[in-house]
Amino acid sequence: MQNIQMPAFLKKSGFVLALILVSFFLRGVFLTALFPIFDGPDEARHYNTIQYLSEPEEKSWTINERPIKKDKSDIAGYNFSQEIIKTAENIKTNDPGDDLFGIINFSESYIGKSENAINLNDWHRYNENYPPDIAGENNLYHLLCSLIEKSFGQYSILIRFYLIRIFSILLGTAVLFLCYIITKNIGFSEKYSLLLSAIISFQPRFSMHFSYITYDDLLILAFALFTLGCVLILKNGLRRKNVLLALTAMLIGLFTKGTSIVLLTVFIFFLACLFYKKIKNHKIKRAPLLASIILLLVLVFIFQKYFDLATLISGMNFGTLGEYLFKSLTVGRMEITSKTYWGNLQWSSNIFYDFILYFIWAIEIISAIGIAVIIFSKKKIEFLPEKKYILFFLGMLAALQLGIRFYDWQIFSQTGGFDLGTPGRYFLPNIISHFILVFCGLVAFLKKEKYFDISMKVGLLFMFFFWFYLIIDVVMPRYYM
Repeated sequence: MQNIQMPAFLKKSGFVLALILVSFFLRGVFLTALFPIFDGPDEARHYNTIQYLSEPEEKSWTINERPIKKDKSDIAGYNFSQEIIKTAENIKTNDPGDDLFGIINFSESYIGKSENAINLNDWHRYNENYPPDIAGENNLYHLLCSLIEKSFGQYSILIRFYLIRIFSILLGTAVLFLCYIITKNIGFSEKYSLLLSAIISFQPRFSMHFSYITYDDLLILAFALFTLGCVLILKNGLRRKNVLLALTAMLIGLFTKGTSIVLLTVFIFFLACLFYKKIKNHKIKRAPLLASIILLLVLVFIFQKYFDLATLISGMNFGTLGEYLFKSLTVGRMEITSKTYWGNLQWSSNIFYDFILYFIWAIEIISAIGIAVIIFSKKKIEFLPEKKYILFFLGMLAALQLGIRFYDWQIFSQTGGFDLGTPGRYFLPNIISHFILVFCGLVAFLKKEKYFDISMKVGLLFMFFFWFYLIIDVVMPRYYM
């Protein structure tokens, strides 16, 4: 019997990459339908922002001034549009109360709960109560989504809302494409680049996050684009297109969410290190040096103007730092962050998920030791990225971690509690850097490519089954059983 030969095009990297991207997109569409409307973190507020930006400049309706009452048990107290409030009231008979453990009564026979009433489309979709409860007025993500909201204004909120969710899936698909480009440019083979992209595509929280309406989706894309720009600078030098790519990513980030100030900080430090190295080795010409110094000064000025260091430093309460570190760096709080980074593991008390979490922690600890070996070793492992890329990815992880912890500390200083917290989704912008480091660190001791190959394949199988098991065993029963 002759061996069955696969068609040649099935073995081409372009086809495999397209398969990964299309598969992620289709699974994302499934998740958008699976998750109830307004179920994502602050999703009602994000959608209300989109509706606010879709309103005409001239307000022809009556404006009511009233304070915002943020009571999770009564959505009518929020200054949202009538359409959002009435839709939420018709769907949610019992409010989840706590994003981690609440249950939403969503399904009703084969028709969504109160779907017929919602499809009548006769509620006001503009903000009558001021100040409107929105997430900023000039956010790029919301502005882009408002184009969808206005283009499909004649349709039900269910059509408009889920089309915007699908737009977010497209952003996630773009992140995966950038992941492939990044891994190729740091020296990974096509095979390993495809494997890593596939692994990230099945990371449960990554998939779920892009199934919601949130400006974090565009922020993650900005981080991926910035990572690519810096990788290209490390690979090919300070060429115009590489610098422009990194600057474009920073601008997208700055017009999306304040967290992107991390990118500005990293880039200033990144350029300073490059200049120091070139000056030290006498490898820099006067014109590029002058242009680079001007760019660096401009970035420092933007950083100062955007972040107002003097006011920030004067407002710091260093007396609370010790208390914050003592209360925040505990196993319990790190467990919550980790559970919400890898998926909605906190939705189930199943001991199996605790085992998975601790298994992941063990892998990451081993990997962290391996990364230390790579950094301090004088020998380069041929099939792994150069040390400069490893250091850059570590810098990205450290900068985002410090940035989020710093802001969390500031809120803690003001309120005495963890009102901001450190949910896992805040760390998704660095998921590409994170996964590259994990797999590089795992094989640092063995120094054989076959083990790297095995670890990547095992990682893909684990994430594949983990995604399906989590969706079927945790997410679906939460809403439909």
